[in-house]
Amino acid sequence: DSPIPAFQGTQAVSHDDQTGWNGLGCSSGCVEGRACVLLTLAQASKVQSGQVLIAKYTSPAWTPLFSLVVGIVLEEGGMLSHGAVVARECGIPAVSQVPDACSMIRDGDLVRVDGVSGVVIVMERASEE
Repeated sequence: DSPIPAFQGTQAVSHDDQTGWNGLGCSSGCVEGRACVLLTLAQASKVQSGQVLIAKYTSPAWTPLFSLVVGIVLEEGGMLSHGAVVARECGIPAVSQVPDACSMIRDGDLVRVDGVSGVVIVMERASEE
C-alpha cells in the first residue's frame, strides 16, 4: 500500500486520476460504493441500498438511512457526533471533517471510504447527465 495524497483545506490533490481527501476516521472499516449526496433529510428518498452517504452532518432523524448505506462521509462532526457514534454501532465505515464533501463528490461517483485512516477517494467519476 502506497501513501495516498490527500485533501488539505480546499485543495484537492490527484493521484493516478483519483482525487482524495483527508478527514477524521471515526468508524473503522474500508468500503467502496456509489455516492449519494444529501444536502437535507428531505432528499432521503433517493438513497439506495449499498450506497455511500455524503452529507454535511447527521442527526437522530437520519438514523434509518444507516441501515441502507455501506459508508458515510460527513463535512462536520467528530468522534462523538451522531454520525460517528451510530456508524460505529452499525459497523459502517465513516469519515468526518471532510471539507466541501457535498460539493466535491457527486451523486454516482464511486468512492472508497477508509474509516481507519480517514481517507476518502473518488475512484471513478459518475458520468455527467
